[in-house]
Amino acid sequence: MKKNRYQSEKKIINYNYINYISKLLEEITGIDPFEHTRKLETIEIRSLLVYIMREVEGMTYERIRDYFKSKGKSFDHATALHSYRNYPMYCRYNKKLDGYFDTLISASTVGIAKKIKAKKIIDNCDPSVAEIFTYMIEKDLQVS
Repeated sequence: MKKNRYQSEKKIINYNYINYISKLLEEITGIDPFEHTRKLETIEIRSLLVYIMREVEGMTYERIRDYFKSKGKSFDHATALHSYRNYPMYCRYNKKLDGYFDTLISASTVGIAKKIKAKKIIDNCDPSVAEIFTYMIEKDLQVS
């Protein structure tokens, strides 16, 4: 079958990892991100999951929607976008979210997770240490 120019290759998403992350998130927080509620605690956890799905796994908003729907949660791509965009605001007011994020991405086997961890370390340390750390990462990338 010949593909037309509007068809694109779909990235293969590791749903096992996403299932693992969502279960781990529920275990850590005691909050089900797929629960039908508008409680702030649940919204924040749901936003964290969407942020990880988008940043670490590179999922589209449509795929995030499909995943939430497969778990029984009514969700559309605009809701996923809203949740993703509000994550930094939720982090500003709920410092626990950063800890949950660190725990969840440390469980990741995806290469981008290492870059996210490194960036977070660089952003939060002394500028001279950040320069050394950046140099080491660039040197490692050249060797690879």
